[in-house]
Amino acid sequence: MATRPEMDLSRFPYLQGNYAPVLEESTFEEGEGGLRVEGKLPENITGAFMRNGPNVAWQPDHYVYPVDGDGMIHAVYFKDGRVHYRNRWVRTQWFKVEEQLKRACWGSHGKPFPVDEETIAAGGSPSPMKNPANTNVLLHGGKLFALFEAGFPHIMSPDLSSADEYNYDGLLTAGEGLTAHPKICGRTGELISNTQTFTPPYFTVQIFDKSGAHKRSIPIHGMHRRAMVHDMQICGDYIVGFFAPAFPDIEAAMKGKNPFVWEGDRATRIFVVHRDGGEAQWFEAPTFFSWHFCNGFQSGQKLYIDYVWMKSMPVSNDLGTGVEQQMRNMHRLTLDLKTGAVTNEKVGATYCEFSRSDDRRCGQSYRYGFAAAATEEWGESPNHGYNGTIAYDMDTGKSTLWDYGEGANAGEPVHIPNPDSEKEEDGYLMTYVNHPEDGRYLAILDAGNVDSGPIAKVYIPSRVPNGFHANWMNGLTLNG
Repeated sequence: MATRPEMDLSRFPYLQGNYAPVLEESTFEEGEGGLRVEGKLPENITGAFMRNGPNVAWQPDHYVYPVDGDGMIHAVYFKDGRVHYRNRWVRTQWFKVEEQLKRACWGSHGKPFPVDEETIAAGGSPSPMKNPANTNVLLHGGKLFALFEAGFPHIMSPDLSSADEYNYDGLLTAGEGLTAHPKICGRTGELISNTQTFTPPYFTVQIFDKSGAHKRSIPIHGMHRRAMVHDMQICGDYIVGFFAPAFPDIEAAMKGKNPFVWEGDRATRIFVVHRDGGEAQWFEAPTFFSWHFCNGFQSGQKLYIDYVWMKSMPVSNDLGTGVEQQMRNMHRLTLDLKTGAVTNEKVGATYCEFSRSDDRRCGQSYRYGFAAAATEEWGESPNHGYNGTIAYDMDTGKSTLWDYGEGANAGEPVHIPNPDSEKEEDGYLMTYVNHPEDGRYLAILDAGNVDSGPIAKVYIPSRVPNGFHANWMNGLTLNG
């Protein structure tokens, strides 16, 4: 990474504490001066735990909600009972131009600005919207992807040294983005994704077979404008999405105003479409917003969708509003395809986010859900974080939680299947944790005994900042 001027991040709450960027790329092996393992690592898994997230490389002009900053992937590779760590920037074309010019060349997504001539002359995109490839990292069809909501995916090399834009052989065209939060069907291996545009139909489901070849496009008719749809869920033969009244407003953003409009007097609408195509069926519920699903399944003519509920969209362009700290809980939504009835019930009262389940059960009946949890009173804290990992028993409604301690930050918990068992509870959970006294580590928990705490910790000499989505890259090694 090129030498950079020192940054002043003091006026940005979401660049403080463990949200502050890590500016160095590191490589650590297990042993003295490197990774330290406490407890016993699972010896029957081979693959990599990777997490993506925004990492500001140059002095920002504006940063309110943690969505800006170039992607940086933090990876722990497992093989033969040993571990290797590395973090690497996602070296997009935007990243390379800013590295060359040694400054930020694009504004934030909350406050974009016209791109200057020097940036364009250096090979930069003239679009005011940057693709930082900073939201998710996913393995599908033999390809490792870094994903961003409003841009093309990037194919990463297994060792994270390279990143190349990928348009699925021309399927994606300029101005389109492939969602950063697709689902991989546990039954078929298909990737269920979507593209969104600012022209009708605004939202199109995209289905790729298990090899990564495009299989089907399903336009969703019935939306009156583009909305903020971050996630969707497979439920047996169907695909479900929430059309909450949260709408991007690019013109307002270019003027420095709120980039999203929340029309809270509108109901939240829910679309259901068959995976084979056809017209969507629409449902309506009292207004709510959601970033993330946990899982969903079908039983006869009823669909069950577990997700993290909140009252409104938690984004504001004003610094320190605290709007993102509003309560959010695990909920179960039930849709009756025959009668059109909708029920929406709270599963638990704990503040939670980044919900996950055993990916082998994605779209099918399952029992256990997991999430990052906050049990502390955050009060006047300038930003928010999660100090625990929670497990929900969806059959009984009970939950168990592990608290990493006061001041800790814990990320999205990812379920890693035990290759010797089909049971969800026999797997492992992995998440990055930063503790003010205990240090920085990858926590490995027993999925069936979360409240017993980590069975192993992989201590990392460098800091792993708070980020977004993580996944387990089964079988992936540094050599492919």
